[in-house]
Amino acid sequence: MTGTTYQERRAARLDDPRFEKFRNPVARRRLAAGLIALLVVEAGLFLLMDVSPVGAAVGMAVVVVAFVLLLGALKASTRGVEELTGEVLDERQAQVRGEVYATAYKVGSGLLVLGLAVVLLWTQIDLPAPGAGLVAGALVLPFHVAIVLPTLVAALRADV
Repeated sequence: MTGTTYQERRAARLDDPRFEKFRNPVARRRLAAGLIALLVVEAGLFLLMDVSPVGAAVGMAVVVVAFVLLLGALKASTRGVEELTGEVLDERQAQVRGEVYATAYKVGSGLLVLGLAVVLLWTQIDLPAPGAGLVAGALVLPFHVAIVLPTLVAALRADV
């Protein structure tokens, strides 16, 4: 593939026919549910960090490997419409990408407001200071959600 750009190579890789089994709505929903479940497990591992740091670290290593594999399958299931540039997308895909990002922005904003409400409530009912695991999770999990949110939104659409 000489003379091709990175985006063209990435588009070809994500359009690989071997991933066709993941490209139907049921398979995409299952992959999305699996990724959401991994985020929940990750949150639990952050809470476990204060009680069993070694166990949490081992669990986190397993979650990271599963996360990478599942996210890759999910991106292939959407043919990367949420990550590729306009030069390699057709007109319909570019429109879908714009709608995906608009929806992901709205969902992300809602999650941010929810997180801020939890912090405000925490301070108002005078709970004790959170442990290191909760603080680490509060810093890392929003970052992970922000990374995967457009892919999740794209996967849950019927027309990708």
